[in-house]
Amino acid sequence: MFPIKRVLVALDLTEMDNQLIAYTSYLTEILSIDALYFYHVAPSLEIPNEILKEFPALLAPADESLEKIIQDKLDQYLKCPESTQVKIEVREGNAEDKILRWSDIKEIDLIITGRKGTLKGSGLLPGRLAKLAHCSILMVPENAKIKISKIMVPVDFSKSSRFAINEAQLFSEKTGAKIALQNTYTVPSGYHTIGKTFEEFSEIMRGHAKNNALLFVKETELDEAETELIITLDNDDQPADKINEDAKKFGCDLIIMTSKGRTGLASVLLGSVADKVLSIKGNIPVLIIKNKKQNLGFLEALLRL
Repeated sequence: MFPIKRVLVALDLTEMDNQLIAYTSYLTEILSIDALYFYHVAPSLEIPNEILKEFPALLAPADESLEKIIQDKLDQYLKCPESTQVKIEVREGNAEDKILRWSDIKEIDLIITGRKGTLKGSGLLPGRLAKLAHCSILMVPENAKIKISKIMVPVDFSKSSRFAINEAQLFSEKTGAKIALQNTYTVPSGYHTIGKTFEEFSEIMRGHAKNNALLFVKETELDEAETELIITLDNDDQPADKINEDAKKFGCDLIIMTSKGRTGLASVLLGSVADKVLSIKGNIPVLIIKNKKQNLGFLEALLRL
């Protein structure tokens, strides 16, 4: 598993911040986080001269004013142990670049960002961060429950899936949450050649997927009696839709998955399924697990080519 000790929370000074801070407060209680960085990037910190002439009382630098706004939010929504280091960082420039650079400088384990539905804002930044960040990333929807009682882990029974299982076990130990493994299966197009109907061969494939899931449970040392199996037919090649639908249907309040499945070079490159899961609007937080050390090594190798 990948310990979560250093966390960066990306704020945009909208109502979304209240949810992010409250959810971060909950995570801090259960994960024993060492350091929290509440990070905001403004396009510009300069106050136009015409504004200064009109409002001469604006003597404090813009970054200090923004820090005060954030501190007021923390005073209202953040509760954490005294041992947890809390810092506010206000920067100027491109939000994506600044957050990614700061996460590397501070060796961040997890970036927390909002996923908007009805609130003001484009919501494009979280998707870009998920693709490019070296560390894990948690997307918290604006209406997410601040509680973890059931975790769904989409798996393809690969080594990469085990990373997500390990992280789910950590969260389960801290919260008492149940774990549900979710796997989508497909029906090969040539099923009719052996005289089977689609429904008959679907049951065969379902049984095969269930057997693989049971074996995977034993290999990952999950409690078979306590682990729920969700085996779903993917009949339209849309596994991301099935993941979101199953999470809602089975009452899950956190999805944990890795950035890559059976194929792909490294988790630094976000897989298509994980990317699509993040892009579907809903009320369930999604935690994408990345191997930070592996990602940095992968990028260094690319640079040497």
